[in-house]
Amino acid sequence: MLTASILTIGDEILIGQIVDSNKSYISGLLNLIGVKVISHQSTGDDEFTIESSIVKLLKESDIIIVTGGLGPTKDDITKKVLGKISGSNDFKLDKKQLEIIKAICLKRGIELSSLNKDQALVPEKCTVLENTQGTAPGMMFEINGRLLFSLPGVPYEMQYLMKEVLNKISSLRQTETIFHKTINTFGIPESELATKISAWEDSLPFNYKLAYLPNPARGVKLRLSVYQGVDNCTPDKVKQLFTQLYSIIGDSIYGEEEETLESVVFQSLTKRGETLSIAESCTGGEISSIFTTLPGVSSVFKGGVVAYDNKAKINILGVSKSIIEESGAVSEECVVAMAEGAKRLFGTDWAIATSGIAGPSGGSEEKPVGTLWVAISGPGITTTNKAIFSGDRERNIIRFSSASINLLRKALQNL
Repeated sequence: MLTASILTIGDEILIGQIVDSNKSYISGLLNLIGVKVISHQSTGDDEFTIESSIVKLLKESDIIIVTGGLGPTKDDITKKVLGKISGSNDFKLDKKQLEIIKAICLKRGIELSSLNKDQALVPEKCTVLENTQGTAPGMMFEINGRLLFSLPGVPYEMQYLMKEVLNKISSLRQTETIFHKTINTFGIPESELATKISAWEDSLPFNYKLAYLPNPARGVKLRLSVYQGVDNCTPDKVKQLFTQLYSIIGDSIYGEEEETLESVVFQSLTKRGETLSIAESCTGGEISSIFTTLPGVSSVFKGGVVAYDNKAKINILGVSKSIIEESGAVSEECVVAMAEGAKRLFGTDWAIATSGIAGPSGGSEEKPVGTLWVAISGPGITTTNKAIFSGDRERNIIRFSSASINLLRKALQNL
């Protein structure tokens, strides 16, 4: 099986100034064409470290993909290092990339400087991957039977060039099929999940590997992978295994592959021809924001209110003042009234309402930081839930939001 290593370059990555999303994106695409990623590394803008890292990876992997260090400034030295490693003492001017650079500068109203022109200079022994999205071209080298790719670090430029990288790999090397199947769960801790499915996991065929992918705010994904013996991995066999899994953990499973809690709810409401509104206090609009990332969601989601202050709960959503005085804003009675108020206000079939204490202050012995009350109001149904989470303010808000969407998902599923 072909193996690959990914090296990202840039001091900004090492000091935490930017989040390195390139490695995960590249890994996902390589897996799809049957290349197993065995290493992720990052290094700073240092010539010796870049060179030693690439030389080491060339001994360990069939394919090496490097991103970053191809800009016009002095700290971008990857091209120089690649020339040295590939034995290219001379550089050539790639005329097509130069024309692209000229067009980009003209469009942006930028003077074509010598630094910009120099980005079209590439090591003599490389194959140029033309980059129409930016000024730095991609490059491919064949070194001692290994394929080495160098791509810009800017994510959208890298993503554009990865299409050509995948084509090159598939045409130059024999790849194998890798099978992945992902099941998404929510509301069951990783340790409890592992205990429940322990016997099922132990019974998997020897070449089937199960991975737990936990996200504190979005649940646990279970990924089943087969790297060898894929010919024996028939659809019927996989269906049988996952039917067993569904019978063990039931409604903790909310979807498969790239499905999310919100997309599953959206699909369910669409099929039912029903609509949704949201009343938020502690989540501060986060739930509404999550739903509005979905294309076409306006057919279902009609609006939301961030009723953070108690006066807003009373004046906009119609929550009784006596509920606030007797039960408090963080209470079952309050969220039920908020949900019913949102349904009236927007004329929807369903509503979610949240109230809680995200922290770091504001808690009490009776209602500690992390307390969430959520209500779901639908056609002839009202359901509520109280939960207590542990985390900082930001994480609590995200977990509050996911738990609220999940409660609606379960209410729709039970119908």
